Amino acid sequence: MSNDQSFKNRKPGMGKAEPGTIKRIFSYIFQYKWRVAAIVICILIGAAAQAGSALFLQSLIDTYILPMVGETNPDWAPLLRAISLMGCLYLAGIVASWAWQWLIVTVEQGTLKKIRDDMFAHQQKLPIRYFDSHEHGDIMSHYTNDTDTLRQAISQSFPQMFSSIISALAALLSMLWLSIPFTAFVIVFTVLLYFIVRKIVSRSGRYFVKQQMWIGDVNAFVEESVNGQKVIKVFNHEDATQKTFDEKNEELFEASAEANTWGNVTMPVVGNMGYLLYILLAIIGAAVSLSGVNDLGLTGVKPLTLGTLVSLLTLSRSFINPIGQVSQQLTMVMMALAGASRIFKLMDEPVESDNGTVTLVNVELGEDGRTMREVDHETGHWAWKREEGDDGTRSLKA
Repeated sequence: MSNDQSFKNRKPGMGKAEPGTIKRIFSYIFQYKWRVAAIVICILIGAAAQAGSALFLQSLIDTYILPMVGETNPDWAPLLRAISLMGCLYLAGIVASWAWQWLIVTVEQGTLKKIRDDMFAHQQKLPIRYFDSHEHGDIMSHYTNDTDTLRQAISQSFPQMFSSIISALAALLSMLWLSIPFTAFVIVFTVLLYFIVRKIVSRSGRYFVKQQMWIGDVNAFVEESVNGQKVIKVFNHEDATQKTFDEKNEELFEASAEANTWGNVTMPVVGNMGYLLYILLAIIGAAVSLSGVNDLGLTGVKPLTLGTLVSLLTLSRSFINPIGQVSQQLTMVMMALAGASRIFKLMDEPVESDNGTVTLVNVELGEDGRTMREVDHETGHWAWKREEGDDGTRSLKA
């Protein structure tokens, strides 16, 4: 039997996150709506600063640097002012990036605290049969591994994905401003890259979900084994316990190895494809520029200058890199959703119902020896009397 089949047989229904998981996560996150709004604004500022600085390269080269080439006594003041302006753009991006990473800490830790509080409060109301039918180590895994993957998603994956998407859109608009034909070429190349990355991410995401399930399973088995160590030794069950642990640990190893192998492949593939795009743009752009063919941008038809080409090359990197970052974070999000789904599954377990109170009373047996009647004197026969439960009934039980 293959590992995938073994996993499905032993962990039915645990292959993907439950519907509505993302909505429930963000219902906790949006309890800090003002901080979330500030984080979004900072990310937008950072993306605008990055795209603006790349777009400004065109003016920096064509307007300030190239006119000075060959002059015996050039005026450096305009160039210094342009470089200072560009430095301010970079500084704004750095400050905005620092600000949202500082703000996200409170949102991340506050969200996890509220989830842990709600999870533990709900756990206190669960019936004993839940703890008899679920391994204690797996329950503990909700508070450790599952919440840790959720922490990574809130503090890194979600904001990084949003930032990457905004940066890619800003770079795309900037490229359209400079050159529509070259932007179309970049988009066609990106579509090809999308299908390659999608194949990798879908495979890695599947194994990351499996990894999360097997971590809980291994933790549960270890916890149960430690608590039952005396029983294991009394019945000489060490070898059988070791064999079971080895099987579970092997499943965890294979899922983790596959997940991280495919997950680590994503960025190198995107990076190398980005370099290929960079080279192709440089070659095609140089050929177009040397041939004297005009370029078409949102500002109109004009020659393809050196500054325009440099800006396009820089923006192409700013457009491709975020796609790779989003692809890489998707695997982390899938793992976090798997963990969050397990947490919410515990929180959705039905709580213990109130079936009223029971009292030990004296009873007299009927002639058939099965029916009972409560009396106010000692008879030598007793029964439990349940009354005023959720169903409003009263009954006697021996």
